[in-house]
Amino acid sequence: MDELIGELKAEGVLRSRYVQAAFRAIDRKDFVLPEYANEAYGNYPLPIGGGQTISQPYTVAFMLDLLDPKPGERILDVGSGSGWTSALLAHAVSHGQRKNAERKGSIYAMERIRDICEFGRANIEKYGFITNGVVTVHCRDGSQGLAAEAPFDKILASAAAGGGIPDAWREELRVGGKIVAPVGNSIWCLTKQPNQGWDEREYPGFAFVPLVERPAEPGGHSGGERSSEPPGPGTHYAILFMFAVLLAAGIYATFVPQRLPRPRVNVEIPAGTGLRDIGAVLARHGVVRSRWAFVAYAALSGNAGALKAGEYTFEGSPTIPEVVHRIVQGERYPTERLVTIPEGWDLRDMGGYFEANGIFMSERWWEVAGFPPSQPQSSRALRSGRDFANEFAVLADKPPGHGLEGYLYPDSYRIFRTAAVEDVVRKMLENFDRKLTPELRNEIRRQNRTIFEIVTVASLLEKEVPHDEDRRIVAGILWKRLAAGIPLQVDASVNYLTGKRATPSAADLAIDSPFNTYRYAGLPYGPIANPGIGAIRAAVYSKPTGYFYYLSSADGTTVYSRSIEEHRAAKARYLR
Repeated sequence: MDELIGELKAEGVLRSRYVQAAFRAIDRKDFVLPEYANEAYGNYPLPIGGGQTISQPYTVAFMLDLLDPKPGERILDVGSGSGWTSALLAHAVSHGQRKNAERKGSIYAMERIRDICEFGRANIEKYGFITNGVVTVHCRDGSQGLAAEAPFDKILASAAAGGGIPDAWREELRVGGKIVAPVGNSIWCLTKQPNQGWDEREYPGFAFVPLVERPAEPGGHSGGERSSEPPGPGTHYAILFMFAVLLAAGIYATFVPQRLPRPRVNVEIPAGTGLRDIGAVLARHGVVRSRWAFVAYAALSGNAGALKAGEYTFEGSPTIPEVVHRIVQGERYPTERLVTIPEGWDLRDMGGYFEANGIFMSERWWEVAGFPPSQPQSSRALRSGRDFANEFAVLADKPPGHGLEGYLYPDSYRIFRTAAVEDVVRKMLENFDRKLTPELRNEIRRQNRTIFEIVTVASLLEKEVPHDEDRRIVAGILWKRLAAGIPLQVDASVNYLTGKRATPSAADLAIDSPFNTYRYAGLPYGPIANPGIGAIRAAVYSKPTGYFYYLSSADGTTVYSRSIEEHRAAKARYLR
């Protein structure tokens, strides 16, 4: 899901922080049919039965950005289908709310087709939104609105209304509220003005399943029963439309360039891997949108039997024909392999990566690079690994007894398949030595600091703060707390001890270790990860502010405070 979110943000959507947080929390895979589970993160619609689809993620993100849902709002979701949009909205309107909030956000999901309505209901309840009262599901015709629950703050429709926005929706919307709905092949955003005026804006270039309208039967439940009458023209149109959607999705997945989740994506195809499994590997790495589109193209183009095992690097925005051609050609460097170390990995992560990919045993890696504190070592004498200080001046001020944590620069490396651990370590240290330019070294000396101190602070920033501008501010806070003798209290330093990813428990915070920045003032014993150049530069060129505290909220926003009282209030608000 993270790769899909990255693609959507690159395309200019997910601008609302509540919508982005909802996309991270609500997994699209929970809302598709089992046979399409491997396609869940593709940026295209998928069938859910009854001639209906779960919408393209880009379209959903675009519409939700326009709708701009906020905590506490009451929203009508018409044509809720699989329940994905309802769950996304539920997360947004209930974000950060207390159970006893005076005004609790609510979503009213409406779906006319009974089977799909029940499918959506079950999917929404996977997140407990129905049990906790955030979502109510109504299996009925949404074109008639839901007068009993009106007025609504906002209304979203996921199916196209051929005759314009229904009057019922307009009447049931409060003044200042929004309607976001498709009409024909456009998305419309309507804002209700005082005195029954409307601000109406059109966004063309989309395609939707039609909104099926039928007068409500007594009791208000007009949908769900199967008709005994012969299928009319509408059924045929729905089938044709569904066929067109699937055809368009196939063409889109095959021939539209795929924006890769990273500048360079490395994929290994082991010998003996079948066509479908190759498609699955490529889809999992974000190289192709659809496993099945890859399989279909490779088979129809006569290349299914010509795909070669090996390690491949993809860059730019490839199409499926280009990917197939590349794998048919085979590896460019059969005696080499490509390894990629992401920013923020520690020695434990690296050891697991090398062992999982059959490159080195993790124990052998740690014997050379050093053992992380979360990993038991066979001999305490090996804890710090080998000493490379005589080979690299950048290690000159590293205290004795410390491993290479922090100095193994995260990047992509091409290595010989027969390379020894020492060869890879040297390559990474050489890269770190190049990245730490004379300009940076001079500035570190000017500040009367050591490279070891800078790398240690940079590792904290890499693990704690995602954005460079925030990193400079947080670096300023950390340096100021160090100067004042205030414990840094960085969660990531405790997680480095335990190997956990979640918020440290009370027992974790009580661990007696020089890495525990809750128990001991000053820097931790050493770096806790291997930072990239952005975090290193932030540690060197920190930004002074009046803040003494910070925290990261659930949606990734960094929140700053000047006093302990402000910080406690921020924790109560953002970390409930």
